[in-house]
Amino acid sequence: MGRMVSSSFSGTRTPMTTLKDVARVAGVSRATVSLVCRNSPLVAAKTRARVEQAMAEVGYVYNRSAANLRSSRTDTIGLVIPEIANPVYAEILQGIEECMAPLGKQVVMASTSESLEVQDRILQRMLEMRVDGLIISAATGSAPSTFDACIRAGVPVVQVLRSVDSARLDYAGTDNRAGAGRATRHLLSLGHTRLAFLGSSVATSVSHDRYLGYCDALQAKGLSVDQELVASCLPKIGDAAAAAHRLLSSANPPTALVCFNDIVAFGVTMALYERGQEPGRDVGVIGFDNIEWAENWRPALSTMSISALEIGRHAGELLSRRLQDKEEAPQRMISEATLIERRSTGGLAGPR
Repeated sequence: MGRMVSSSFSGTRTPMTTLKDVARVAGVSRATVSLVCRNSPLVAAKTRARVEQAMAEVGYVYNRSAANLRSSRTDTIGLVIPEIANPVYAEILQGIEECMAPLGKQVVMASTSESLEVQDRILQRMLEMRVDGLIISAATGSAPSTFDACIRAGVPVVQVLRSVDSARLDYAGTDNRAGAGRATRHLLSLGHTRLAFLGSSVATSVSHDRYLGYCDALQAKGLSVDQELVASCLPKIGDAAAAAHRLLSSANPPTALVCFNDIVAFGVTMALYERGQEPGRDVGVIGFDNIEWAENWRPALSTMSISALEIGRHAGELLSRRLQDKEEAPQRMISEATLIERRSTGGLAGPR
């Protein structure tokens, strides 16, 4: 049976330091210390430095949670993404943080793992945390009603990369349809006519638009879309390699593949090596996103750069605007995907 154990410590507890202590050491008023804690622009740089030094000397830690309870803001922004492993989202986060930091706001991130149930729980928790705003790349299967609770609560929502509710919400992303069309035209310009499309089995606006871009380019060239050359897989290297093997084992295999993203393209190049074929020499391969690994892959991967960092900045900019004006009509900030030609399509490195 358990028993209560009392502490043997008999010393005197050190009292917590207060704003008054900081003000006394810094030689300023309590109101000035409070303004410094809240990152107010009203405090001169020299005074701010003196107050911050005094806070360090007396060991004062600002209780932001308590302060938030007294105000209508928490200075936190929720970022909800579908997967943590995709490097694109790391760049998105960096861009958002660059916009939010000068406003004194902290970004809190959570991953849905493409689960609608998990996404609902995360959104509810974000509302309970009283975040000032949300930026979300919604899980597959999301509907406009996904955001109803946020809208009722008056919490601004910005969509990033994936668009679900264009009628009510701001959006930052890239022109996926035009980008995939550009990737396909690049392979057509190299003489390929049997072009496969290896898309994502995760049904989102991104995967749909990239497939449409592939179709647009073929049809503009007078070529029909051969459904035997269209396949999908999870955007994982192993799944992409297996799907590529199936495409390449057909009686009349493709001579080049347009891939949903760089990770899928990595799987395709692995499958080619396993078959004794050289990407770029025997079969053309192009990805999408231009993640950091693409340039250092073997061979260096041709891809469409979406400038994920810029998209993150756009999302942050849209949210900062929305925090100022919740009545403004929904805005869209669309960046252009740029062709980066490298060895996997037989070309030289560099943008085109």
